[in-house]
Amino acid sequence: MHQGNATLEGHIVSKKYRICFNPDKDDAVFLLPRKAERLQNKQTKDRSDKKKHFIKSIVPYGECIVNCIQVEGGYYLAGKELRPTHNSEIISRSFPAYALGYNPNLKIVGTSYSANLAEQFSRSIQRVIDSPEYQSIFPDTYLNGSNVRTDVRGYLRNVDIFETVGHKGFYKAVGVGGSLTGTPVDIAIIDDPIKDAMTAYSPVSRERVWDWYTSVLLTRLHNASNQLFIMTRWHEDDLAGRILKKEPDKWTVLSIPAIRESLDDGNDFDPRKVGEALWPGRHSLERLLDARNRSPRFFSALYQQHPTIEGGNIIKEQWFRHISLFEFNKKRQGEPVTFFVDTAYTEKTSNDPTGILGSCMIDNNIYIVCAKKVNMKFPELCRFLPSYVRDNGYGRGSSVRIEPKANGLSVIDQLYESTNLNVTSTPSPKDSKETRLNASSPYVESGRVWLVDGDWNDLFVDEVCGFPAKPHDEFVDLLCYSIDYHHAEGKVMSEEEILRDFL
Repeated sequence: MHQGNATLEGHIVSKKYRICFNPDKDDAVFLLPRKAERLQNKQTKDRSDKKKHFIKSIVPYGECIVNCIQVEGGYYLAGKELRPTHNSEIISRSFPAYALGYNPNLKIVGTSYSANLAEQFSRSIQRVIDSPEYQSIFPDTYLNGSNVRTDVRGYLRNVDIFETVGHKGFYKAVGVGGSLTGTPVDIAIIDDPIKDAMTAYSPVSRERVWDWYTSVLLTRLHNASNQLFIMTRWHEDDLAGRILKKEPDKWTVLSIPAIRESLDDGNDFDPRKVGEALWPGRHSLERLLDARNRSPRFFSALYQQHPTIEGGNIIKEQWFRHISLFEFNKKRQGEPVTFFVDTAYTEKTSNDPTGILGSCMIDNNIYIVCAKKVNMKFPELCRFLPSYVRDNGYGRGSSVRIEPKANGLSVIDQLYESTNLNVTSTPSPKDSKETRLNASSPYVESGRVWLVDGDWNDLFVDEVCGFPAKPHDEFVDLLCYSIDYHHAEGKVMSEEEILRDFL
């Protein structure tokens, strides 16, 4: 350890201390291969005038007032094990407090998908700054002692914004969509701008986040501003994905997968071998593999930070299970078949056809009995549907559920008047097809959707697995209707049901 004088603008302000680590070639002190290689490449002349200094042990000393040593540049103290921690705790709670202690004039904005979450971070930061430990380290950074919202003579302090007393710095909490008018930003912290998978899969929601980011947040930055994102990569077109696509060379990305997949992942600091878990003491490899087997797609996003898996489609062909008509009839034992109809506007083959799907629920599994598309005029369709559903298992307890769009209501009325079929409408979907299919996909992934063998299988699988690249998507709608109806008794699956086993 070396002692010297710390100067500021030519004046000595305090003593400073330098701890040097200068190992020789044969000293196996570096765990990281790149640092060990750098040491081996050193020449004798580079080290002839250096002394070696080692910390041989660290023992608890109890609580006391000490000097805080800040290390800048490329110097690291590395232990034998990598211990991961919670990102929001470090970045959204501890870091803003540290930054304001280091420079109480910084203007920091913390944002999240909701104002409530952003305000929770604000409260946590204020508690850190108020703590005796913090004040002993950064005595020049403190806040107003009481809650102040409007007093222009004092320094503001509330959950929305707090200011550093005697300085120009502040921290402002805002939800995505909130206003930043008149707020210059030195550091912008964006912690989970998208709430969950359902939101991320909605094109409208993704566009709303992007519009706010470009038209509000970016307009408050200056040349020396910095941005820090912490988020789950739910979708390839989420905020991080869109930014990295437009500016891939302007960002430093730190992504540490739960299971290491490659040694060429850019994480030189990661001592793990390929296939090893990040934190086996808390999330064992066995548990991670179970999660991956339950839902490769959610695992890829939540645990590995890859929002798409190889192939890129929402539904994979291998997820569907198959059963012969003979075996299905043995299992069915009178279980009613429900039919879903997605009507078309016209009979022209160039337009979307009318889609029909029949399915039933047996032991928490959905069996798709039939799926067909037809291009028919209204009278012809009304004559076709009764015979088709009866040929494919319509019986006691069955119903025909028709989407009330296009001529759907007219078809419902006509069938109600002219047949004895149980005809009703399906709830009109509120979300996009992409959002709904993503919400339904865990059910398919888990092997609970069976296809009864038939000449319709190939067309059905090709369209569903090819979505959204296929020109028609009637079977996508019908599959979602079937899963929503059977699995949730007519209700759309909740976010908790979708993600229960993956969080």
